[in-house]
Amino acid sequence: MLHLLLRRLRDLLVVLLVVGSMMFFILRLIPGDAASSLLGGDAKPEQVQALRAALGLDQPPLMQYLHWLSRVAVADLGESVSLHEPVARLIARHLVPTLCLAVAAMVLAFVLAVAITTWNAIRPRNRLARLLAAGAAVGVAIPEFWIALVLVAFFGVRLDWLPTSGWVDPLADPLGALPFLALPLASIVVGLTATYVLVLRESVLRELTRLYLRTARVKGLGETRIILLHVLKNAMLPCVTVMGTRFAHMVGGVVIIEAIFVIPGLGSLLLGAINSRDYVLVQGLTVFLALLFIVVNLLVDLSYMLLDPKVRAS
Repeated sequence: MLHLLLRRLRDLLVVLLVVGSMMFFILRLIPGDAASSLLGGDAKPEQVQALRAALGLDQPPLMQYLHWLSRVAVADLGESVSLHEPVARLIARHLVPTLCLAVAAMVLAFVLAVAITTWNAIRPRNRLARLLAAGAAVGVAIPEFWIALVLVAFFGVRLDWLPTSGWVDPLADPLGALPFLALPLASIVVGLTATYVLVLRESVLRELTRLYLRTARVKGLGETRIILLHVLKNAMLPCVTVMGTRFAHMVGGVVIIEAIFVIPGLGSLLLGAINSRDYVLVQGLTVFLALLFIVVNLLVDLSYMLLDPKVRAS
């Protein structure tokens, strides 16, 4: 366990350095000038030059990089030049909507996928269960933004049942937040559930051929109990891997969903930072998302030890 944590800590530092450095230099290769974009087209040359000096953009790229690296080394992500707030504070404020959306979508999709897969395994000839399992391939292929637009057009505009934009903090008002969460969650859950079903179904079918199930049947255990107590637990490892990677991607990749439903999360913050050429904010968000991705992968590795005795033994 300690060896795993130390190795992951080493990987964390290396990945953060590589990702942050790549993003630093890529942003400076984009045509245009950040100071001119912030001041607008009517700014005078001396104003642009003064802002460039204030932002440190008049220095050589290597000096800018070393200055940025020295601040990141002490966990200082800098201050946003467009919003005039510390990057860490902006991330903390916009993290709650994205985390609420991602966690709720992941839990709901996992519960639905387990229910569909279990039903399909217990009653393999049930037409509805087979239809849901077969429809998972279609659900994976449909883009999330298309599902979101269809849901908005039907439930928000035509039927006028649910709000099409806005956000209420679920931690402050859970009941009031449900109508605003319904459409964004549904947009994400469809594809996410389909992915989980495909992965879990293949894993369950593979486990059903194992010899240890023969012993369980000889002991007199029913098929439902065998699947719930033995098959699902052993078939969960591939699904846990997918859940970890998809969760990390969701936190940083729901830009379109947050834009469609006007949710003030990390996606909208990143999109605004890119549009305003806020280098400091983009770099800070990139480093944070890389950190989150590595932490989630570490939790996935640790969960293997809880689910699989062979991993604990090794």
